[in-house]
Amino acid sequence: MHRQNRYYRAVTTTGIYAAIATCFFIPLSTSLMDVFALITLVCWVFSGKVFELPQLMKRSPVALIATALFLLFVIGIFYSSANLFYSLEYFKKYRELIYLPMVISILSDNPQAKINAEYSFVIGSIILLFISFLMHFSLIPIHRYGDSILFHITHSFFMAILAYWSAHYLFGSKQYRYLWLIVLVAAVYNTIFIAPGRTGMFVLFLLLLLFVFQRLSLKKQILAFFLIFSLFTGAFFISNNFSTRLDEAWHEIVTYHHGTSRTSLGQRLDWWNDSLELIKKRPLFGYGTGGFTVAHNQLIKGTDIEPTDNPHNEYLFITVQLGLIGLLLFLTLFITQWMCSNKLPDKDKFLVQGIVLAMAAGCLMNSFLFDSHQGHFYAFLSGIFFAASPRCPLVIKKIN
Repeated sequence: MHRQNRYYRAVTTTGIYAAIATCFFIPLSTSLMDVFALITLVCWVFSGKVFELPQLMKRSPVALIATALFLLFVIGIFYSSANLFYSLEYFKKYRELIYLPMVISILSDNPQAKINAEYSFVIGSIILLFISFLMHFSLIPIHRYGDSILFHITHSFFMAILAYWSAHYLFGSKQYRYLWLIVLVAAVYNTIFIAPGRTGMFVLFLLLLLFVFQRLSLKKQILAFFLIFSLFTGAFFISNNFSTRLDEAWHEIVTYHHGTSRTSLGQRLDWWNDSLELIKKRPLFGYGTGGFTVAHNQLIKGTDIEPTDNPHNEYLFITVQLGLIGLLLFLTLFITQWMCSNKLPDKDKFLVQGIVLAMAAGCLMNSFLFDSHQGHFYAFLSGIFFAASPRCPLVIKKIN
C-alpha cells in the first residue's frame, strides 16, 4: 500500500511539472507544448485523478460545462457529415476542452504549483517578446513569420495578454514594479509598432479598458479612458504598422463583394455568410464534429469562394458543427468562468476575466478554441486559477 501511494504521488508530481512546462511553452513552441500537455494528460489518467472527474464536476461548474462541451464533440463524431478519420482530426483540435478540468484536477489544492504555472507562462511570453525585438532590430535572423517565431495573429494575441498581466502585476505588488513597467511598455509597443496582428491590437484595446474598470475609481477611469483613446489615436498617426493594418481592414470591408474578394477580411465575410446559410439548414444539432468542411465545400461548389477548414469565427464554427446547443454551451462556459471568477482573490479574478474577454473577443475573428496555442492557453491558464479554488456553487435563490 505504501509503495502504491508513492507511485500515485510520483505520477501526480510528474503531471504537475508537465503542466507547468506546458504553460511555459504555450507562447514558444507548438511541439513542446503538445508533448508536455500529453504528459500531463497521461499522468492525470495513471494517477487515478481522472476518476475524480464526476466529483469535480459537482463542485466546479467550469469543469462541468467544459466536459459537457467536450462530450458533445464526441457525440458529434457519430453523426458527422465527414468521414471518421476527418472527424477525429477535428475532434483532436478540441481536446483542450478536457484539458481544462484536467488542470483543475491535477493542480487542485496546490497553490504553489498554480503560482509556478502562472509565472512560467509569463516568462515564456517575455522570452517571445525579447525574441521579437531581436528579430525586429536584425540581431538574430528573421523567422518565416516575420518578427516572431509564431504566426502574427498568435504573437500579437500573447503580447496583448502580456501587457494586460504586466499592468496588473505593476499595480498589484510593490516588488519588481520597474520590471513590470518595462514589460508593459515593451509589450504595448510590440503590439502596436511591430506585430501586424489586428486581433492582438483589438484585444489589447479591450483589455486596457477592462483593466481600467477593474483597478481604478470612477474619477480615475475618466482620465484613463482619455489616455487609452489618446494612445490609440496617436498610434494611428505615428505607427505605420498600426495605421496600415487599420486602413487595410477598412478598405477590405468597403470593397467587399460576396464571392470575389480575396482579402483577409473579404474571405472571412464570405465564410461567415456561408456559415449562416449552413446553420439555417441544420440549426439544432449542426453537421457534426468536422462536418464544416464537407458541408461548406458542397455549399460553395460552382462558386469562386475559397474553401476553408474553418470560418475564422469560433461561434459560427461550433454552431455549424454542433448546432445552437453547442453554441449555448460555449457561451455558457465563458459566462460561468466570469461568474466563478468572483469567488477568487482579486488578482486571480482580474486575470481570469482577462482570459475570458481576450478569448471571447478573439473568437469573433478567429477560431481560437480550434487553434492550438490559443486553445491551450485558454484551457491551462483558466484551469490553474480555478485549481487553487475549484469550488464555485452557482446558487439560484428562490423568490418567495
